[in-house]
This record gives sequence, structure tokens and C-alpha cells, in this order.
Amino acid sequence: MQHRSATEAARALGVSQPAVSAALKRLEADVGFALFRRESRHIVPTPEAHLLHNEAIRALAGFAELEDAAAGISAGKRGVLTIASPGPGIVWLPGVVSRFQRERPSTTIRLLTRSSENVRSLVSARAFDFGVAEPPFDRTNVVLRRYRMSLDCVMPATHALADRKVVTPDLLERHDLIITSQSRSTYAAVSRAFEASGTPFHPAIECEFFAVALNLVIDGAGVCLVDALSASETLRRTSGASALVIRPFAPAIHYEVGVLKPTIGELSVLAEQFLKLLDDHVAPYLIRS
Repeated sequence: MQHRSATEAARALGVSQPAVSAALKRLEADVGFALFRRESRHIVPTPEAHLLHNEAIRALAGFAELEDAAAGISAGKRGVLTIASPGPGIVWLPGVVSRFQRERPSTTIRLLTRSSENVRSLVSARAFDFGVAEPPFDRTNVVLRRYRMSLDCVMPATHALADRKVVTPDLLERHDLIITSQSRSTYAAVSRAFEASGTPFHPAIECEFFAVALNLVIDGAGVCLVDALSASETLRRTSGASALVIRPFAPAIHYEVGVLKPTIGELSVLAEQFLKLLDDHVAPYLIRS
């Protein structure tokens, strides 16, 4: 299309003129119509040749895009990642998702909030790439990671207990305690700690997620017990009138979540890279056994 003779085209391609002429004849036979006509000593593309040329350019561009997409998927730079999580998905996963997506702008991340029960049951059906859930886990759950953290006490910076280095059940007796609902393992653990200390256990507010408990604290509804990472992430986002403080709770209560994957198949490169970033994000808050 760029040269006006088979000889010039052959010279540009570094092949013989008969080879170019033979290739043109084969192509015309394949497509079923004439591609060039002779005018004097030159060959001129037919209208059909121009149309075919435009289609070929679009097709080649599509192949190039496909190659780029394949390279991006292979390198973990493109694709769709679906993650399901209970409370942590609301508080500390967004920070990891934001960083991950900034580094991989061609990815799409779907962050779903589900109960631990739903995550445990649905991840085996490949509803997500992976899920974060609280125990118990059974033999149908493929647990890739177990993160164990302590529960900390979070309160407004102006709270009466803010000057305490450690918060214990007896100190909380006369203050409004916000805690996760009775369906969560942390409720039973905190209840046992109060009972062991001889302190009545009467939470002021029960809620399903740590994120809700933390927002209630910000609004001045009381103090809450949440995992160390959720506490730290919320503290980082608050200041001024809504400033919070974090104090260790004693006796120590451990909070555990696991990262689960479908029972069939391997994680994608994208999912593996996300988990590496998640490991790094969680590491400073983990209890070392």
C-alpha cells in the first residue's frame, strides 16, 4: 500500500520481486477480489484493498492490545480481584486496596463486606478470589494465612481513662462499653475476662462490626475493644475534636482472622501480590508466638 510497484515493495521488505508478486496473487486468491490494478508501470490499490488495509490495521492493533493485556495479567498489573471480608474489610483493608490500586491503575478491585459465616461458605464456591474471615475453620476451608492480634481499648482523647497506661475490666465498670455482638468470638472472650476479675459485664452497645464500634466512639458513645490494627487505622484518620487514644487491654485477648481461598485452583498473580502487600501491612500488629 505504501509503494507503487512490487519491485519497490520487495526492496523495502528485503525479499525478491517475484516473492512479492507471488504473495499478492495468493492473497487475492484467498480474499476473492483484486487488490491492485496496473496503471502504466505502477500498481494502484483498488477501493477494496483500502478497505481491507484499514481492517488489517485495526486487527493488528487489537492483537497488540491483547499482547499488552496478557503481559499485564502475567505481571499482576491488570485484571479483576474480588475480596470478601467482615469487619476488617471496612477498617483496615481499604488502606491496602488504595495502595495496591495506585500501583496498578489498570486493575479493578471489588471489596465486599460479608459476615465471616458467609465468607467461609461462599469462598469454596469461588465467589471470591479470596476471603478474610474469623474462625472456626473446617476441612473445607483452605486457610492461607492466620493473623492474630490483641484487642485494644479505644476512647476519646478527653476520656477519663485516657491517662491510664493499661485498661482493665474493673476500670471499665462505670463506663459505657461498646463491643461486638454475642455472635462474635470476641464477645465471649471479653465476657470471660470480666467474670474472672469479678467485674459485672453489661455492655452499653453491641454491634456487628468493629468499624461501627469505632464510629460510635468517635461520636462519644463510649469506649470500645477492637483489634490493634483497626484501632491504629482509625487513629490515623482522626484528629482534632474527634481525636482518639489507644490503650492496651488486660488481660490480653487475642483476635484472629484467616485468609481463605477456594478449594479448587490456584491464586492468580494479582491475588498473590495483594496478599504480599496485606502481609506487610498487618505484620507490625501481629502477636508473635
